[in-house]
Amino acid sequence: MAKEYWYFICGVLVVLVPLLLLVAVKKLHLLDVRADHRIVYKVQAGQNLLLHGFRPKNASGDAPATALLLLHGGRWLYGHPQDFFPQCQFFADQGYHCFAAQYRLGSHNRPDVRGAVADVDAALAYLQENADALHINPQHIVVGGSSAGGHLAAALGSGLARTAAHGGAQPTQRAAAQILYNPMLDLAPGTPDHHLVKDYWEQVSPYQHIDAAVPPTLILLGSDDPEVPVATAQAFCDAVVNAGSDCEIALYEGQGHGFFHQPPYRDLTNRRVLAFLQQLGL
Repeated sequence: MAKEYWYFICGVLVVLVPLLLLVAVKKLHLLDVRADHRIVYKVQAGQNLLLHGFRPKNASGDAPATALLLLHGGRWLYGHPQDFFPQCQFFADQGYHCFAAQYRLGSHNRPDVRGAVADVDAALAYLQENADALHINPQHIVVGGSSAGGHLAAALGSGLARTAAHGGAQPTQRAAAQILYNPMLDLAPGTPDHHLVKDYWEQVSPYQHIDAAVPPTLILLGSDDPEVPVATAQAFCDAVVNAGSDCEIALYEGQGHGFFHQPPYRDLTNRRVLAFLQQLGL
């Protein structure tokens, strides 16, 4: 009887121990991707706004490397820089600096889009002004983001943010390229998120601020995205090309909003972005 009892106990332990380890790993985030360092790039209303940085793992030589500044989505109301940690880890493994930025979020369904634009403008300016210390090539800083973060990246690429931040003066250097994952590009009346910015939409809508200085653009979009219709992305891309820059759309059939966070599309989109950057010599 004692032997059967111990057999039973061992059997229970064989089942329970792996389960307990799995729960511990999830609770303690032991397998989460972690940034290499954190930088306070701005203090806003007493809150430190952070850049979560990933250093290049396979950089060749001592030459400053290209940097990516990635901006999470969440309707300017929620989300976290950690949303882009897996992408940052991938690009760091390819020899790039990658920074996932924190920016101010609204509350009670009232986003502070102008404030968020000002924050990411400050983040880009920080990387440019501290490029030597960070071992970044200031001519090779790429902005990117998803959904609301894609809007913020496009705001930087259009020059909307820099012009506003400098009181209408000549904006400082824009990014070398922009990578827009299911981005909110047009906030005009009739678009999905217009109601969130209806009192000032013309100030913050990238589509209405396209000019000849918009950097080369890659848009990654699901064909079934209810928030960003393919026609909207195509109209933006056409306007960028007509203004004299380059734009292309990578369309993923049958996919909806935020598809690129899930396998196999995370890897597929990472590889597509990498090819885009290499094509530009970045």
